Amino acid sequence: MFENTSNIVINGGTFAQHQHQHGPSLLNINNASKTAIDRLMEAASLGALHNSGERFDPPKCHSNTRTVVLQKLMEWFIGQLGWNMLALWLYGPAGAGKSAIAQTFAELCAAENGLLASFFFSRSDPRRNNAKVLVATLAYQVSLNIPESRAIIEGAIDKNPAIFQLNFQTQFQTLILDPLLQLSRAGRFTSATPFPSLIIIDGLDECDGVDVQNTILNTISSALQHHRLALPFRILIASRPEYHLTTSFSVAPLYNLTFHLALDDTYQPDEDIRLYLTDSFHDIQNTHIMHAHLPDSWPSEGDIAELVIKSSGQFIYAATVIRYVSSPKCNPLNCLKVIQGLLPVNDNRPYAQLDALYINILSNVKDVKAVLRILGMALVLTKVWIEPQTVNNLEEFMQLTPGTVQLLLIDLLSVVDASHNYMPIKFLHASFTDFLIDPTRSRQFFIDPSKMHEEAAHFCISAIELLDMATPLPNLAYRSLLSHLRLTGPLHDNTTLREKVLHVPYVQHWTTYALSLSDDLSSDPAMFVHFLKTSQFKQTEELYLHHRSILDHELRRCLAFIPRSPRVDFWTAVCASGILKYHRTVTFLTISILSSPPANIPAYVPGIFFDASFYHIEVVGWRRRPLLDGFSARTTSTPWLRMVAEFLNDPSRAEAHAVDQLMYTTAAVFAVEFAVRAWDETKAIYPHPFQGNQWDFIWDAFVFILSKARYSAELVNLLGKQNLTFSLGRPGANVRHRVQILFAAVRNYLLKFKGSSPSPFKIIINWSGYPNDSSDHVNYCYTAYDLDDNNNTIRGIFYVDGSIFSSDEDVQELGEAKRSTMREYIVRVWAYIRKVMQ
Repeated sequence: MFENTSNIVINGGTFAQHQHQHGPSLLNINNASKTAIDRLMEAASLGALHNSGERFDPPKCHSNTRTVVLQKLMEWFIGQLGWNMLALWLYGPAGAGKSAIAQTFAELCAAENGLLASFFFSRSDPRRNNAKVLVATLAYQVSLNIPESRAIIEGAIDKNPAIFQLNFQTQFQTLILDPLLQLSRAGRFTSATPFPSLIIIDGLDECDGVDVQNTILNTISSALQHHRLALPFRILIASRPEYHLTTSFSVAPLYNLTFHLALDDTYQPDEDIRLYLTDSFHDIQNTHIMHAHLPDSWPSEGDIAELVIKSSGQFIYAATVIRYVSSPKCNPLNCLKVIQGLLPVNDNRPYAQLDALYINILSNVKDVKAVLRILGMALVLTKVWIEPQTVNNLEEFMQLTPGTVQLLLIDLLSVVDASHNYMPIKFLHASFTDFLIDPTRSRQFFIDPSKMHEEAAHFCISAIELLDMATPLPNLAYRSLLSHLRLTGPLHDNTTLREKVLHVPYVQHWTTYALSLSDDLSSDPAMFVHFLKTSQFKQTEELYLHHRSILDHELRRCLAFIPRSPRVDFWTAVCASGILKYHRTVTFLTISILSSPPANIPAYVPGIFFDASFYHIEVVGWRRRPLLDGFSARTTSTPWLRMVAEFLNDPSRAEAHAVDQLMYTTAAVFAVEFAVRAWDETKAIYPHPFQGNQWDFIWDAFVFILSKARYSAELVNLLGKQNLTFSLGRPGANVRHRVQILFAAVRNYLLKFKGSSPSPFKIIINWSGYPNDSSDHVNYCYTAYDLDDNNNTIRGIFYVDGSIFSSDEDVQELGEAKRSTMREYIVRVWAYIRKVMQ
């Protein structure tokens, strides 16, 4: 083709070199000059050995720590524990100290000639993060520690020089299982000659690929199952409890061959961590370049305790702290303050090793966006809720298909536990949550709490709209919505959330929700409306007025069902005046006695004034109907009382139910009739005449309402009797001063509307507490001089006149208080009481 041509130049083109198929390969040519042991060493990763120079200063157990775990391992190895279990799975979350325990145990066994082989996986080392070198590394150690096996292993390599390019099962069978079986058949392991028999594989979860990890386990379990009598060896495998590994160790045949050892609270890691921290800080005090400047009391016991708690049983946190604080380039005092959050981090990265671990774990998550959303929701719900939500509840709240949480978090079993539907997600590391919400540490995996609170607010509103009382969602939504709204990001331009808040049926659905509870309400519509009034939403006034108008409508609707009566006027006046602000609890028995209807005739009390249940109380024969079993002794809500008082004092809102002077007058007549009524069985039941907490409320209510009453002939006649007697129980505090206020209120009313008072004006206070003819039971009569705050045992009749005032100052102050407004009057009276108490 190229005959008679010369000076040919060829540019470009591709040239391929072809080997003759029948001739020796380049691989064989190269291997021909190497011994089998050379090829074995090349294929092995000697850096994975427990005593490798590449693993200089590997993690080990601190002196006198993890002793119980190491003892357990030793008992298993020598056959005292689980003698028929040829494998042991040591598992625990990331950072629990598995590698340190495996390393320490390897050194202990090696010192006693018990270690046959070890392999320490490392995800960051390309020669230690895959299974390609595992068999060769183990076979190399077997050939050294059982010399009789060397010739067999070398012969297998010479027979098949390409053995290291074959699959894992073939390598394991050829280089480990077959040589050991051959020696077993020859009686090597039944002779008196001792032999090392422990194989340690640490960090199996760091081997690249789930399928490869399963292959390793299946191959080992098959060998142990079929040759357990011929192979008297034990294998320790340490790993995180990843789902696929947990599954493999939980089914036959591996389950029947394996002893499970979990690194959990059973082995008291906190005490070991405390010892490690104490000793390490002691070393820093003695050896650090700044040791002369470190106080003997540093760090304090409280500092150590705080670090132990933060470790959450994980040694990696404690080790990271010590590594950072012990740096010779930094001041240990300042470094510890950085760890505690007392100083800014600046350019330092105190948690670099810990952060690398968490980033690595999250990097292997398939749907990391969905996972971070779930973790973020769990975090913010826990922040505003006393108890974390269960997995089931979290899925309902986030509107996820059942099982989604466990499925998505399956790659995070080393840092979170979501294995139980009826238990909350458990963060195994306290430092992991700190990592997630710190953008400088978590970077692309950062969870923004404000954004998560915003999303939680959306879910709360959806739960309120749906109001499925068969689920815990309404309780979660009502009790946490306001907290989420307060903690969310800027609200002003958040149009979507504003529209959701505008149309949420918070008030409309409240009654159904509130009546399902038996405990105190931690939130109510008043708190919701007040939040809207002060929120940062655009057009706040519109939001506030919209929901306030709904609340007003509900209050009017409920009040319309309550028949108008003097007792209803009394409680309306009480709530409108603000008296309850100083008496945070009013028991149902007190309400029953003050209402005290004749037997079997209902008495209606507007219970909606006391709490946000939106229902009245029906009292029959001094017993309530079972409509509101949870009402008695509820602590009144200050925001609710304030909202109700504003409503009752605003005719444009309360309309026909607004309080006015006529209502105060009717209420005053009701209160005076109660006060002057002789002791009877009903009145003496409760409050006990000498148990004054509830009587304090009655005394104060009487005076406050009387001061607001206008002229009433009935009232003048009641108060103008010659022997005006009040059968009221003894106040619990400030006895003399309350009597002074009562005397002044009665006298001033008579002076104002009658023009004069009896001379000498006096009132009688019956503190006997006996029904019927109480005078039969009175042994002594007393005057105002006998009043004593400290003596609460006196039963008798007190005659009180103007001498009760110790000075003109008292009379003047009471007169000024009487002429002031109701709210000012309350403030002045209580200011005077505080002054007297001092």
